[in-house]
Amino acid sequence: MEDQIVKKSEAMYFKSATVVLKGDLIMTDKRISYSGVQDRMQMNHGAVGNIVRDKIEEKMGYNDLPNETIFDLPLIEVTPSLKRFGFSKRLVITDIEGNDYKLTIDKKERDSWLDAIEKGRR
Repeated sequence: MEDQIVKKSEAMYFKSATVVLKGDLIMTDKRISYSGVQDRMQMNHGAVGNIVRDKIEEKMGYNDLPNETIFDLPLIEVTPSLKRFGFSKRLVITDIEGNDYKLTIDKKERDSWLDAIEKGRR
């Protein structure tokens, strides 16, 4: 029997200080996973800035980045929490080995993830 998607949200994962992934946090009736693509460089210099950005990304090979899976874990092996980072909070998924995966999710959806994960773990 195939897993049924219970909840899905767009999220950002900070892999390092310079690499941010933009993708989807998906919870099924059995698992929780996150996969995304490296976010584009941000330039606020109008049309010329966007052209320069696109040319730089093309030369660096960023115009066709692969989708990267950060985690795919059974629900019973994770613990969710919210932790403050600056002025906002992030959803933190902790696996049984103690690895933390910090995700930024829209404020309207973020709090509902705690309840959904706890309910799914039962």
